[in-house]
Amino acid sequence: MGRTQVVTGTGAQSSRLVFIGEAPGRDEDLQGEPFVGRAGMVLNSALASAGVTRDDVYITNLVKCRPPDNRKPRKDEVSACSMHLESEFSHLRPSVVCLLGQSVAKGILDEDRSMAELAGTERTVTLWGHDVRAFISYHPAACLYTRENVDKFDETIRICVEAAGLSRR
Repeated sequence: MGRTQVVTGTGAQSSRLVFIGEAPGRDEDLQGEPFVGRAGMVLNSALASAGVTRDDVYITNLVKCRPPDNRKPRKDEVSACSMHLESEFSHLRPSVVCLLGQSVAKGILDEDRSMAELAGTERTVTLWGHDVRAFISYHPAACLYTRENVDKFDETIRICVEAAGLSRR
């Protein structure tokens, strides 16, 4: 996959809230941690606005290695990494998941609608044998490129934090 290292999830092992991104980017691949680049700063800001930090939640990715040329993960790559995500999920047993971006919504929920339609939506789903509340959010990188996404992104993150009972406000 053109990676430097495998990037596994980080954060609170006991958190009721898990964020799932698409795949590691360049910064994540170099540092070995999800969401540490510019998109990570957007996520950190939204978490802070919701009254929590990265240490209060668990953050992982659909695939664990950076795809070549930073392209979207292919179906076979998602499939190859699914056992790792399932293992993380089974260990964590969250009650709320936040799916960051269209690729994640498609990879986990087989959802094909546009992000404009999906952003901020919620459903109860069974993932790897566990019932969870799943929220679909814009990917933080989408906020870097389209500033109009920021308010909806921040609102969805706040709702996820509150749904998991983590808000300290």
